[in-house]
Amino acid sequence: MTQAQTETVPEQIRPGRTRWGMFTAILAVPTLVVAGLIALLVAWLFTDDSVDTGVRTASCAEALAFGGAKLPTGAYDARCTIQAGQDTRYEAGFRMPRDEVREWLTATYPDGPRLRTEQCGSYSVDECLNRGPVAGQSSSVQVEVTYDGPNWSEVRFVAFTL
Repeated sequence: MTQAQTETVPEQIRPGRTRWGMFTAILAVPTLVVAGLIALLVAWLFTDDSVDTGVRTASCAEALAFGGAKLPTGAYDARCTIQAGQDTRYEAGFRMPRDEVREWLTATYPDGPRLRTEQCGSYSVDECLNRGPVAGQSSSVQVEVTYDGPNWSEVRFVAFTL
């Protein structure tokens, strides 16, 4: 017998598959999650998330007039606000001489209650006055007085509708 010669065909060499594709896919997911969290953080930092309470600066003459009062002549450092919604609420705060507080309140509310030292709602308040609605009016008034030394007092005046 004759021997048949076989031809050897060289094997074609193809590049082998690497695992870089799998490695990239595994790293892409956490990278995208971190990038998303950073984007949310930046958006949160630069957005205006303040809440509008409806409190605005008001004229002190208007605020006190709503409760039937006028700013005392010796008053200073006055600041007043209005909060308007379903009900209207004016707040005024000012400083005045200590010995003129009672005179001012007596002249403002001659038929009203007098200052009292108990049931004022806060330990820091020395005297207070609550005046409910009077005939023909739909507003109430609360006055809180805190004495600041022997000569001065801090007055907080609140007038609101019922």
